[in-house]
Amino acid sequence: MPLHTKLLGLFLVLVGGGVGLPFPEDITLIGAGVLVEQRMLGLRDVVIVGLAGVVTADWIIYLFGRRYGAALIARPRFARLLGVHRIEAVRAAVLRHGATAVFLARFTFGFRIVTFLSAGMFGVTAPRFALADAAGAVIFVPAVVTLGLLFTHQAERVLEHVGRVEHWLILAGLLGLALFLVFRAWAARDLTDRAG
Repeated sequence: MPLHTKLLGLFLVLVGGGVGLPFPEDITLIGAGVLVEQRMLGLRDVVIVGLAGVVTADWIIYLFGRRYGAALIARPRFARLLGVHRIEAVRAAVLRHGATAVFLARFTFGFRIVTFLSAGMFGVTAPRFALADAAGAVIFVPAVVTLGLLFTHQAERVLEHVGRVEHWLILAGLLGLALFLVFRAWAARDLTDRAG
């Protein structure tokens, strides 16, 4: 596969994960670091594309919040999806701290999307957002890629044992399901006995 195709794929996965698709940026960047260690990608290329992907996703969310945020939060389904408690906490942080909240959100898993959306909704200016987001990304992206690069061999060892662990997890899940069904049947029978 040509290098530019791999880098385009990395960029698209980072943008997708950054806007809420189920590919966490952290895991993607760690995986890119592993590919650097295996000489499949260059470190400089991964960091540049990583920065571009992460910042592009952040801007999409920020601009979306700026344009549509208030209308979206008013919809109960969307508010539930983001988490009402999270929205309120982030709203207060963004109103109180502005761009600092944007910077800190880069390092807080689970709050990035709602923080960048709130920054757009609650008046963090585009230049302040750009500065805070870039400052966070310039630290975050190289650090996470470096983690993947440094811990490649440990990740490979863990992956060797994943198959065995999966079997035990499946067995534990089936046992838990069986216990749940037995308890449920017992509770239903107990209620029937009391009613009769």
